[in-house]
Amino acid sequence: MGTGYGRLLHFEIKDKNEIKVILNGRRLAFDVDPVIENDRTLVPLRVIFEALGAVVAWDGEAGMVSAVKDGLEIKLFIDGAAYKNGELVILDVPAKIINDRTMVPLRFVSEAMGCQVKWTESTRTVNITQ
Repeated sequence: MGTGYGRLLHFEIKDKNEIKVILNGRRLAFDVDPVIENDRTLVPLRVIFEALGAVVAWDGEAGMVSAVKDGLEIKLFIDGAAYKNGELVILDVPAKIINDRTMVPLRFVSEAMGCQVKWTESTRTVNITQ
């Protein structure tokens, strides 16, 4: 008579370089993974702007994205300038296209919209609080 000791174990291997973005305690899901460039986290624009409650518009001819919420307007030009309510903002890393998605600097976008942002290196997590 045999004894069965076999068990099926399931392991999910996570990318140790994965960047998590948490907004008000809820993890955001992106169709293109966030990336870090020059110590700045870039995320797909539509997900972050809409999660923050902004209305987003893309002007492909000008290579510009704009987001509006409660009288605040943010404009980001691909590989160029950024504006908050018409005032130029110098960014360490501009908006850019990665894997066919417009990626924007998470801290600038979040803080410009009045949020608090905290990076935790040990878990590679960005926590945003509105």
